[in-house]
Amino acid sequence: MAMAALSPSSILATPIQVNSQVRNDLQTSVPQVAQDAQKTAKSAQTDTITISAQALKMAGDENSIAKEKAKKTGEQEVLQMADDKIYDEKKATQKKAVEAYAAASANR
Repeated sequence: MAMAALSPSSILATPIQVNSQVRNDLQTSVPQVAQDAQKTAKSAQTDTITISAQALKMAGDENSIAKEKAKKTGEQEVLQMADDKIYDEKKATQKKAVEAYAAASANR
């Protein structure tokens, strides 16, 4: 089989124009690809999942446990914020008392 030299026209040509045997290969490969795609689509359509009532109940129990933990965490955060606010107010009151004492001591 003789090999054709590369030229600008052969580079721009389609495979069928360069090699006439390519046509036969292309004609057989396109239907095969289409058949493979249909097989994949059919197998995807037939996949099913069955979830038992017990599995659903377990999932619900886990969700309720997670919600309860979140609720407790939220309550703990609220209590911590209240403690922080009380601490800040106590510090501010102590600071004002020290300033008042310093002012009173300076006036004597």
